[in-house]
Amino acid sequence: MVLLWLIKIMKKFAFLIIILLNFSAQSFAQTPQQIEQTLVKNIKELQKYSSYGSNYNDEKLSKANEVFENNLLKYTKIASTLSYKFPLLNKLMMNATSEDGKFRIYSWDTETGGTMHDYSRVYQYQGADGKVFSKTEEKAEEDGGAGSFVYAIYTVDSKDGKIYIVCSNFIGSTQDHYQSADLFKIDGNSLKDKVKLIKTASGLTDTLNFEYNFFSVVDRKERPIKLILFDKNTNTLKIPIVINDNKFPNGRVTNKFISYKFNGTNFVKVN
Repeated sequence: MVLLWLIKIMKKFAFLIIILLNFSAQSFAQTPQQIEQTLVKNIKELQKYSSYGSNYNDEKLSKANEVFENNLLKYTKIASTLSYKFPLLNKLMMNATSEDGKFRIYSWDTETGGTMHDYSRVYQYQGADGKVFSKTEEKAEEDGGAGSFVYAIYTVDSKDGKIYIVCSNFIGSTQDHYQSADLFKIDGNSLKDKVKLIKTASGLTDTLNFEYNFFSVVDRKERPIKLILFDKNTNTLKIPIVINDNKFPNGRVTNKFISYKFNGTNFVKVN
């Protein structure tokens, strides 16, 4: 009797394993276009229950965010999605890709905020062995979990490989915004952040950032507004100078910049 019971249990487990393997095979057999259709459906479901709309439902929104993130994380492990441009999905979220095509960051509004928006990210990259990996963002506890969206990824060549300059924007309120340039590097099959190659008066850092008043640049036609610039010909990263005045006491963006040129080893401030 015990033997028959064990055989039945083993058959059930074997059946479940076959189902899981078939599901996994079907997922990886999908074309990028089919994957995009699924992700578009997922993010539209998320946006349907947005805290900014009339159909707000906290429970359904939380579930929709979970489904979208899990599917995005699953599908971005498929190599073909790294080179696919996602033309439909790009209209619903922010996706930035490096020039060499080996690093992409997907950012989307979780639709859970108020005047402060909360963005989540998924990082996708090609490792040294050619395999494609993806991972979610680890948000710091001190910022309450709120995140920023990435609008550009620039690259420079160093003796240790490519350095990626990730430019992002955080929306703290209707007027209080924040932009940042952070350095990343693909090391073997791992993605490293906090790559400290920027020389400042206080030492080496991995980031340059500033706060600004959105209304000081609201008349610019560009969306999203890209305040951090990069000159590929000179490998120069340009951060705008922001000042406080009577009209914009919390940060008026000027037409002047602080420039950091990459010399092959570090980003060094230049006049």
